[in-house]
Amino acid sequence: MQGASRAMVTKKSIKRIWRAGRTGLVIPDGTVSDLSQSSSNTYLQIKQKALALEQLYSDAGVLLSPSSDLARLITDAKGLSDSWLIDSIEKIQTTQLFRVGHLDRIAEAALPLRDVPARIGFLTALASGSLDLLERKKSKAKDTLWELELWAILKRRSFNAALEEPPDIVVDFQDFRIGIACKKLYSEKHVQSVLSKAVAQIEASFDFGIVAVNLDDLVPANMILQTPTQETMSRKIDDLNARFLRSHERHFRKYLASGRLISALVTTGVLADVYQARVRFNTARQSTVWTIPGLSPDKDRVLRNFYNRLMT
Repeated sequence: MQGASRAMVTKKSIKRIWRAGRTGLVIPDGTVSDLSQSSSNTYLQIKQKALALEQLYSDAGVLLSPSSDLARLITDAKGLSDSWLIDSIEKIQTTQLFRVGHLDRIAEAALPLRDVPARIGFLTALASGSLDLLERKKSKAKDTLWELELWAILKRRSFNAALEEPPDIVVDFQDFRIGIACKKLYSEKHVQSVLSKAVAQIEASFDFGIVAVNLDDLVPANMILQTPTQETMSRKIDDLNARFLRSHERHFRKYLASGRLISALVTTGVLADVYQARVRFNTARQSTVWTIPGLSPDKDRVLRNFYNRLMT
């Protein structure tokens, strides 16, 4: 992050998974897509978003406690911008830069709630509990942030997406009604339970469902990814997603093969110090998609089109 620059890097790839069968033949075994995205913003722009968040809470009549994580992040963002403007930037610690970058990420997810009639519930939840990306503590605020982040990304990609229970997000796309169940993991011990709940959330009213799994809190606590380039950062995050899918493939196969839930979007977000890059401090996210093989032609086409737009 730099005081007078803005950067966005987006990379996309789609690849086929191949598996060696018992006969020695190599057979297709589903597909994987991945999207890596990192962003930075100016301090003043992030301060403006912080002020907009405060206004959003005020307009909705939701009290934002000064002791909440969200309020403290907003205070940090305003303070960092002011320090930059009075040339006191040398006093700012690296952790402050990451906290302000995280506030930018929260603002991108929450500000679109201005147009949502039921925004009070989401705003209340977002201010309830830990939002610390370096802390590994289960919280309603983090659960809500993941749901809002994915919804906001879908909106920015021009999807007709709504926050709706169940499951969490509903998308009307190419004459198909898609249900998306958002799940944030805090431990790898309960993957089966998480997928089972996601299956239960995809009702018969949906043509098919996707489970969107967030792995941010499986990254070791108090760790910042240090890597020389955007490319090495992307590979490291991709490795985290791939390792998770390999470790729990049997669970995905079990729960994504028996009903309307047919695909998983696995996402990891990290704080990254890309020390050879022009924009050194980043909040970075990469998503990997796993889809069951053998889909009907119609579902396969719609799902591919859906991810193609999401990954653009």
